[in-house]
Amino acid sequence: MDNNPSDFYSAVLAQIICLLNAALGYIISVYAYGKKFEKFISIVLGSMFLRIMAIGIFSWWALTQYGVAALSYSISLAFGVFIYLFIEIFYFHFVSEKIKVRDSKK
Repeated sequence: MDNNPSDFYSAVLAQIICLLNAALGYIISVYAYGKKFEKFISIVLGSMFLRIMAIGIFSWWALTQYGVAALSYSISLAFGVFIYLFIEIFYFHFVSEKIKVRDSKK
């Protein structure tokens, strides 16, 4: 990886994709919060699967068709997905505990 601007732009593009993925996850969890626990989990896990598949498809397109710098994009995407997914799982765990408590009171 050298210091040309395309490496930087590729890394920034990967982080933008990761941030959009996390924002979509948050929006979906807010939507699913009003549902029962089982429905909440199915919506969250289903959306997580679809969002990861969409990232894979976009990454394939960006690497083959758009010509982004592969190394900087891939490393930045890997770190970003790991960090944002880790935070997202903790958030979903926190929200699911609140839903369990809410459902047990009904």
